[in-house]
Amino acid sequence: MNNSEVIRRLSERLRLSQREIRRLLKRSTEIFKKTLAEDLGFTIPEFGTFGTHVRQKRKAYNPHHKTFMMLPVKRAVSFHPSSALKGHLKAQRVDNE
Repeated sequence: MNNSEVIRRLSERLRLSQREIRRLLKRSTEIFKKTLAEDLGFTIPEFGTFGTHVRQKRKAYNPHHKTFMMLPVKRAVSFHPSSALKGHLKAQRVDNE
């Protein structure tokens, strides 16, 4: 599902214009990015928890140049799904088999 499809589906469900939904999504993602940039995590109930963690520098292999290189320390986003989401996905998988 792409961004347009999400906007269309939310618009139908919430009975708001696609323009309003697009603005709502944009503002929401801005808040999410700002929160994560401040090293704060946040939880979306029944969906999961977003946070950041630091990846230490490490040695990696570059197959193109056939050499090893050091990757620098970097901050990455982490996501931990809620038990409600896991249960929902597990139930869907069972029904489809």
